[in-house]
Amino acid sequence: MAPHQDQEAPGAPERPGPGKGREGRPSPAERARLMRERNAALEGPRAVEAAREVALRQLDTRARSRRELLDAIASRGFGDGIGQEVVARLEAVGLVDDRAFARALVRERFAARGRTGPALVAELRRKGLDGDSIDEAMSTISGDDEYDRARRLVEDRARSVCGMPRRAAYRRLTGMLARKGYGPDVSARA
Repeated sequence: MAPHQDQEAPGAPERPGPGKGREGRPSPAERARLMRERNAALEGPRAVEAAREVALRQLDTRARSRRELLDAIASRGFGDGIGQEVVARLEAVGLVDDRAFARALVRERFAARGRTGPALVAELRRKGLDGDSIDEAMSTISGDDEYDRARRLVEDRARSVCGMPRRAAYRRLTGMLARKGYGPDVSARA
């Protein structure tokens, strides 16, 4: 007699259940859920230590803002109080400094990608930086620096618009500068 559709044939390999990957192992989503549950159940010094490890692993890859670290800790299932405690300790020893992070990010994005103005401010806000840190970091870019960088961007891109009508080339170049955050006055001058 053939097995019913819902029944397994004797000796057949077991099918993975819901949330199971190949060979019955938990899927990545299931592992993440289990990790969050395990972390949420931790208390006291064990929870703080585990959350600190999460934060330090984040800082190993690159500098992070306070908000980015809090979000990473919360996404691993730790409570807000534990995240606040861990990040406060990291700030106390100088591993987390939003003002320094903002200044470094502005320098890097301006030098490498030519970003400035509203485009750069929006990126800083997405990183969870406060208005004072953003204002201080943005003040490190002078008007002359902005013009020089815009001019270099236009020179780099000029080859790609060679042979186009002058007005079309102008629109393309000013559009590129606008997307990077340059104002109309700097774009026209460059």
